[in-house]
Amino acid sequence: MLGKLLKYEFKATARLFLPLYLALLAFALINRLINPFKVFGPSTALLDLQMLISLLSIFIYFALIVGVVVMTVIIMIRRFYTSLLGDEGYLMFTLPVKTWQHIATKLITAMAWTTLSFLVTVGSIVIIAAKPAFAGQPADIVEAFLELFGVAGFFTLPAYALVAVASSILMIYAAIALGHLFPRQKLIASFAMYCVLYIASQLFSTLAFMPFVRPFMRFFINRAAPTPDQINSFLLVLLLPLGTLAAGYFILTNYILKSKLNLE
Repeated sequence: MLGKLLKYEFKATARLFLPLYLALLAFALINRLINPFKVFGPSTALLDLQMLISLLSIFIYFALIVGVVVMTVIIMIRRFYTSLLGDEGYLMFTLPVKTWQHIATKLITAMAWTTLSFLVTVGSIVIIAAKPAFAGQPADIVEAFLELFGVAGFFTLPAYALVAVASSILMIYAAIALGHLFPRQKLIASFAMYCVLYIASQLFSTLAFMPFVRPFMRFFINRAAPTPDQINSFLLVLLLPLGTLAAGYFILTNYILKSKLNLE
């Protein structure tokens, strides 16, 4: 049943994201072809047609990048709120699906689109910035990455990024669920709960990291470059509070939706 929920959720959100991605890549390609950043030279007239087209192209491109980021956040929040706490909630909670599966569906979908939004944005930047000499640079980038993080970095960095994204999304879900417990002004209450959870999470992360401060501060005091193993160990240490917070937010959201939900 989880697979069917994911299929429905991706289908409902794809029609919003895919046109935006295509538009961003299309304008990246247009900017690549017309190369607007070369238009602004000392010999260029102040307001000629080519400059206006270049300005418009650059403006639309950066507006699309902002649009991708904003739409990702808005759709993530809207899909959770309307599907589970809005009018659709009456239908969703009549399905033979456990509450945690509803939350997992929203989380997986949000993480997938967040990751894809990041990759599409990076891809659009590569399209614009790529030069013929860029062909040999990926190997140099990989070599520099291995020198800094080692082979383990291909696992620790993505793991840290995914857990960080999941924790951020689940904190929003938990705040919305807590805000929905209030009889009035649920949206304002959700925002207030998000502020409370954010402050609490920062305090928890700081306290959880305190035992590891002294060992890691030695690197900076001694001005010694950390080894890849030390950097990966640092990332793994950071994963502990993030993973704990993510699990706590998930459990809290599941408890509220399962035991305290009031759709009236």
